[in-house]
Amino acid sequence: MTRYAIIIFFCISLLGCKKSEPAGESCTVEITHQFRNPYTLSAEVMLTGKKPTHQYVKFQLYNISQYRALEEKGVFLLDHPFDAIPDKNLQYTTDHTRQFGVYYGVVPSNVNLSAYESEKISDLDMPEANPAGRNSTPKPRQFEGTITFFDPVDSIQKPLEGLQVIIKDFTKTAIGFTDQNGHFAFSTPSIVSDTAEVLVRFDNDYLQIHALDAGDLFGVFSTNTFSLGFRKPCAFTNLNIEIGRQFYDATLQHSCAALHSLNEFKRFAVDYGFLMPTKKFYFWLGKEAPISTSYATPMLHNMTQQNISNPTQLISNLFGIPEDIADLLAFVIGDQLPDIYAPYYMRYATTARASFIETMFHELSHASHFAKVGPDFWLPYVEYIYGNGGYGTPDLANSGIVGVSEAWAEDLSNIGLNYIYNKPKYLGYNEDPIVDWIPYGLYHDLNDTGTNESFDNVSGISFPQIYSQFTVDTRSLATMKAKLKTSFPAQQVGIDSLFSHYGY
Repeated sequence: MTRYAIIIFFCISLLGCKKSEPAGESCTVEITHQFRNPYTLSAEVMLTGKKPTHQYVKFQLYNISQYRALEEKGVFLLDHPFDAIPDKNLQYTTDHTRQFGVYYGVVPSNVNLSAYESEKISDLDMPEANPAGRNSTPKPRQFEGTITFFDPVDSIQKPLEGLQVIIKDFTKTAIGFTDQNGHFAFSTPSIVSDTAEVLVRFDNDYLQIHALDAGDLFGVFSTNTFSLGFRKPCAFTNLNIEIGRQFYDATLQHSCAALHSLNEFKRFAVDYGFLMPTKKFYFWLGKEAPISTSYATPMLHNMTQQNISNPTQLISNLFGIPEDIADLLAFVIGDQLPDIYAPYYMRYATTARASFIETMFHELSHASHFAKVGPDFWLPYVEYIYGNGGYGTPDLANSGIVGVSEAWAEDLSNIGLNYIYNKPKYLGYNEDPIVDWIPYGLYHDLNDTGTNESFDNVSGISFPQIYSQFTVDTRSLATMKAKLKTSFPAQQVGIDSLFSHYGY
């Protein structure tokens, strides 16, 4: 769920200080720390005639456009109030309904809220410098550390790149991002408290991850954000965060796995010369999806929906949720629908499964295919999938798109996984593929030597060379075969024989 959930948090050593502490300071984690707002205008201050700089406001938001518009106005939104107390599992409850989401925001006084259903809770005094009762001479404070994630494929901690790190001092925030080594470093004079909250958010210039919970649809507004507790200043330059098996939160684990998968696939794509979508990726992780194979790469955000004929049916069929909920979701989310959808399950709370990352490579292979062929190819593909409840059968109109694309995604993902993890077992999947009307293994056989297969007399056609054959009109295996025979005339007989073995 995408609420601002406090994670059941680990022993002090995992995020604790490992350097000498200043006298009188400690690095205890105050997990049950109660929020308060130090900027509320007191009666005494109001008597002086001082005007509020901000307001603390409760909103009823009906769609993601309203949420985004408030963020653009500089409103910091939470789906629980400042004084909320987490439950015994250190999670916050929300007041979202089927009709609207309830959010709380700190709003600059000059922002016009007439377009929103809102209720002012209090006036706030938030001057830019020297807050009353705070450090009167704030100096830039450094925040630095490293974040790693437990990769279930290699079963070791790996640096997590592109994760947003937030240091939050009640209503003040400072933000940085992890680099390819999982390291972050930033400074700000605005954080002046002796204790600040550390959060991570799955949002960067190229990726945004949300979680879809059928029981709390309005929770999908928020980007997946997790609190790691409250830290003393002695820990601010030693935030060595290990998101490993000691974290008991399935949403966090699978958010990390999704980000890690994208980072690794992008590295593979760059080295092989494959394209990636130019627009920002939207990932939805589906909580407790009804079937484990219901991953999808509809690329809806990158296509901006492209006038899909029946978005309600699309959402219902792709994501396996009831049509009445899908109808509401289509209205609420608008053009913020996902490019990739992946299910996750709460029982995998201490680590994602290796198969999650393996399947993410399959879906990202689809995304790379989309980047090559564009919406004119992809929209009929998506409409075929939701119109037929899946892959359908080879006799259906447009089934050729499925044959071309699904075989490519499977074969390429295995090549990519072997490239990233150096595990030949993934190539073995291509040598002994799934038996189906979709020709899994075909693209691999075009590339390998084929010495152990009597039907395979083709070799040396690389995956980048095959990728170059993908255009908007490559919508069947017959078209692909014809293009390959033209591009590689010396292997025409072998290409015919190989395609014939696969039924084409």
